[in-house]
Amino acid sequence: MRFVLPFCLILSGYSVFAQSTILSGTISGMADENIMVKFPPDWFGNTWQEEILVASGRFEKTIAVPASGWIQLSYKGKDRSVFIWKDASRIELGFEADFLDGDLSLSGDGGEISGFMESLKEKFSSKFSDKWLEEQAKDASNIDAMEMDAFTVRNDVIHSMESFKGSLPEPFKKAFKNHASYYYYLSLFRFSEVKTRTSAIPKATEIPKVLIEGLTWERMNRADELDSEYFRELLLSFVEYKALAGYDFMKFPDRAAAVQEAFNIARANLKGLPLQFYLTRTMLDQAANVQPSLLRQMRDFLIETENADVFAKLVADSLKERLLAKDDEVAVALNEESDHTEIDVEVMSEDGKTFKLSDLRGKVVYLDIWASWCGPCRQQFPAAKELKAQLSKKEMKAIEFLYISIDNTETVWKKAIEELGIEGKHGLSKGGWGSDVTAKFGVSSIPRYLIFDKNGKVVDPNAPRPSDPRLIEILRKLADQ
Repeated sequence: MRFVLPFCLILSGYSVFAQSTILSGTISGMADENIMVKFPPDWFGNTWQEEILVASGRFEKTIAVPASGWIQLSYKGKDRSVFIWKDASRIELGFEADFLDGDLSLSGDGGEISGFMESLKEKFSSKFSDKWLEEQAKDASNIDAMEMDAFTVRNDVIHSMESFKGSLPEPFKKAFKNHASYYYYLSLFRFSEVKTRTSAIPKATEIPKVLIEGLTWERMNRADELDSEYFRELLLSFVEYKALAGYDFMKFPDRAAAVQEAFNIARANLKGLPLQFYLTRTMLDQAANVQPSLLRQMRDFLIETENADVFAKLVADSLKERLLAKDDEVAVALNEESDHTEIDVEVMSEDGKTFKLSDLRGKVVYLDIWASWCGPCRQQFPAAKELKAQLSKKEMKAIEFLYISIDNTETVWKKAIEELGIEGKHGLSKGGWGSDVTAKFGVSSIPRYLIFDKNGKVVDPNAPRPSDPRLIEILRKLADQ
């Protein structure tokens, strides 16, 4: 499901940071109608149209262009597309009143650019598009074939620009070369995404590191590249791919889990406009797939970024009802058992025997659900060690730090415990996302933390992480009861 932005909101909001371009023209012959202009899609895929006054065969309008792309002109029942570059200062058109679909003269610094883009569209048809990349990814048997095809298109479009007879502005030429490079990189991620989505194996399709070594967080934080639609799509794919990498490329169980972990990655590594674009686009695209509480968390994080008013308003107006909604219960199983607060699970201990969570009643239990292949899980273990060092001996006796892994093999599980030096009580619930513990507690992403009081009742099904300074006071309060 895609949430669409209201027309008035797009127009008023984007004028805050859109570039101004003068769109003007001369209509020869019987010019007796106004001209209608449909604007190119903005960063979030929305467009709008505006009527421009024609007087004595002339029209001129300063327009705010939020993103480069094709504008559609409509006059006397005929349409014509013209490319408009966001940083062009002027584009001048000329056509006969009854022949908008005939010869069209172009001038101004935006005119040469539009002429070049028109020739590019004619030469490459649909190849230089994200849709074509999606189709190629479905048909490609391996990433080498995909990479070669995309690299060839990239080189060909750059060559077309360099051999164009017109005089293209140097800033445009630089931006276009980057645009073509992002098309090439995007092809690799599209291959990974399509093959991951259609494969039955539990691991995602990796991209050879050598092919994407030029992509770094520093490059993804280049706000000036956001005008490129390929950069915007690449940014979204890059973040999600990095989230998968943190889990040793194990597939997430659902979109909600993927969005949650991608959000964690994005807020730690993105900044400025790229971060604001990522948050806004993700919320608009994924609102129907995630819990309202996660949307609110992302919205609140967005609001705290600098100069976020435009994006915050887009989100608030577009997702008003969803942001106010209550969560479907995250841990569904908790709804079904013992007044929502009591639940039990049996796991295997390190000595091969089994024990139940209920066996630990009498102590406060801080449950950490993890796996050896989970990067974010590993990152929290040092914080857990520091947390334990701050607790007194009496408090440590009253609190059980329980670690339940969802690894599939005992050997890998035990090796990770030893290598990472995880101190506490350990259990194994085999099966990954299909394990008993994930089913019992409605777990769709890890690490997941829960807190049980001394009576074995869940007091927090989504407890703070060990690195969260609030956690120690919560545990101390429960331990003293």
